[in-house]
Amino acid sequence: MLIFQIILIVIQFAASFYFYPTLPESMPTHWNVYGNIDSYMPKQYAVWMFPLLGLLMLILFKIVPSFDPNKKKYQHFVTEWQILQTIFIAFFTYMQGITFYVAHNPSLIIMRPMFIGLGILFILLGNYLSKIRQNYFIGIKVPWTLASEDNWNKTHRFASWTFVIAGIIVFIEAFFIWEATPIVFGSLMLGSFLPVLFSYLLFKKKEHLMKRIILGIIIALVLLAGMRTISGEDDWICKDGKWVMHGKPSSIRPTTNCIKK
Repeated sequence: MLIFQIILIVIQFAASFYFYPTLPESMPTHWNVYGNIDSYMPKQYAVWMFPLLGLLMLILFKIVPSFDPNKKKYQHFVTEWQILQTIFIAFFTYMQGITFYVAHNPSLIIMRPMFIGLGILFILLGNYLSKIRQNYFIGIKVPWTLASEDNWNKTHRFASWTFVIAGIIVFIEAFFIWEATPIVFGSLMLGSFLPVLFSYLLFKKKEHLMKRIILGIIIALVLLAGMRTISGEDDWICKDGKWVMHGKPSSIRPTTNCIKK
C-alpha cells in the first residue's frame, strides 16, 4: 500500500512538471457555492500545492501513530489505516486533476466533478470507519468516545452509515445539481454531526432518542425533496455579471450578455 501511495505522490509531481508550461499564470484555487471561480493563485505556487500537501500528508500518516498514547491499538486496524491513508492521497490527486482541467477550461462548471469526488470520499471513509480502534488522531474524537471504548466502537459503527448515506446523496447531487449548498453541505454536515450527537446520547444512556431524530430528519428531507421537485425553479440566473445554473435547467447557458437589472 505504501508503494501505491508513493506512486500517487510521484504522479502529482509529474503532472505539475508536465502541465506547468501550458497552465495560465493565475490558477483557480477556490469556487463559490454557484461553482464560479472566486479566488486565484499565481501558477508558481498553485501548481505545487496538491503535490506538497500530499507529500506532507504521507509523512504525517507515518509518524503520527508514534505520538499516540494508544499507539498499540493501531496494530488492530493496520490494513484499514493504510487504506484510509491511500484514500486521502488519492482524493488529493483527483482534486489536482480537476484544478488543472478547470485551469485549461475556465468555463467548466466544477460542481459535478467536485461532488463526485466528495461523494466517493465519504462513501469510502464510511466503509472503514467502523474498523478504526480508539485513538487520538483519526475518527470521531469527542470526550465521550475517548472516555469509553464501547462508546467509541458504537459511535463509529453508526458513523459508517451516516458517512456512506451522506456520500451517496452528494454523489447523486453531482448528476442533478438542484440546490448545491443545502444539499451537499447539509448532507456532509449531518453525516459528520450525527455521530457526535449519537455519542453524547450513548453517554447519557438516551440513545433511543436517536431514532426519533433520524425519523424527523428523513421526513424533513422527503418534504424538501418533494417541494423542490415540483417547484419548477430550474433556470439560468444572472449573478455578478455571469450566468449561473440554478437547479437543472433544460436549456443551454444563455449566450446574451448577463446584465443584472
